[in-house]
Amino acid sequence: MTVNATQIKRKRGGQKGNRNARKHGFYSGTLSPAETSQLWNITNLEGIDPEIAFIRVKLQSSLQYDSGNRRVIREASRSLVKWYSANYRLDPTDRNYLKAVVESLLEIASIRESASPHGSQL
Repeated sequence: MTVNATQIKRKRGGQKGNRNARKHGFYSGTLSPAETSQLWNITNLEGIDPEIAFIRVKLQSSLQYDSGNRRVIREASRSLVKWYSANYRLDPTDRNYLKAVVESLLEIASIRESASPHGSQL
């Protein structure tokens, strides 16, 4: 008797070894050569902190592939707020306000990215 693929019960969520989100998403551990070049250009030419530049490059790349991905927006805003909170010792009220502002700005950028035929620069 052969077991049909539809008869095998799978657990909910991502399966063991699933790396779908790591291909080019916000959580991928590496940068492409183009992204690395962009990171150093942002850091050197614009004078932006490398950690912020990294978040910017990863966010742009992620939104390029899936511009409506709200999870990426939430995670990017959380990362930015966490960095600013640590470096500027923000109190909880300021942290919450900054998170709301950053998330709104990223939401607007995502809408522009999805509306643009060629994509835009964040």
